Amino acid sequence: MGVGLPLGLGEEAGLAARHMITVGIGTIDGFEYALQAVKQKLSVGFNIDNSCTLHFTSKIDGLLLSSIIAGPSACDLASSITTTNKEPAKVTLSRVDVPSVILFVALVTTVDKPRGLRVSWNTRNEKLIEALCWHGSLSLAKGLPEDLLLDGPAEMTLGPIMRKPLSGNINFTPCAQHKIREVNVASWGRIKSYASRLLVGSTESSRLSGAGSGIAIEND
Repeated sequence: MGVGLPLGLGEEAGLAARHMITVGIGTIDGFEYALQAVKQKLSVGFNIDNSCTLHFTSKIDGLLLSSIIAGPSACDLASSITTTNKEPAKVTLSRVDVPSVILFVALVTTVDKPRGLRVSWNTRNEKLIEALCWHGSLSLAKGLPEDLLLDGPAEMTLGPIMRKPLSGNINFTPCAQHKIREVNVASWGRIKSYASRLLVGSTESSRLSGAGSGIAIEND
């Protein structure tokens, strides 16, 4: 990724972007913006101590929470934990730079999981988005597709879905792999440039500092 991010995060972002395209919603522009924010030091990783309490916050006061860095860990955490009374827990993320990146990471996270994920946030123009991710398909319970792509910062909530949801107002399912979708050439070129300069090798320590799904917590 070329912005000093662990290689594992590049792989996670690539999977999310590819699945987003097969579902037929969104553009890679959001991923580019998220990379730019890290490169320009507008967004950073998360405070590990706070994430252990299910709340993801920027590790540096005044900066945004990077969706590229926090997304994989937050989504894995939200899809796997329960509280003491066995009710599904919720994960919150504060001041997320690009909410759509979190959504698309959540979407691909559910492909091979027995649970789904509910992703919700308020857009900059105060519209409520509530998206239901189930086995790689997306249903919009609240909001419109164009609202998904608005930039942050945003306060987001992730929670598990225990059974297949009823269809929402608008639904998206993965299309055939051979279907071709147009990709912005300029954005793709910039992402490739970032990739050549920003990614570092994946290690255990790099994962703990934000390299994808490195947190697993159970509250007994």
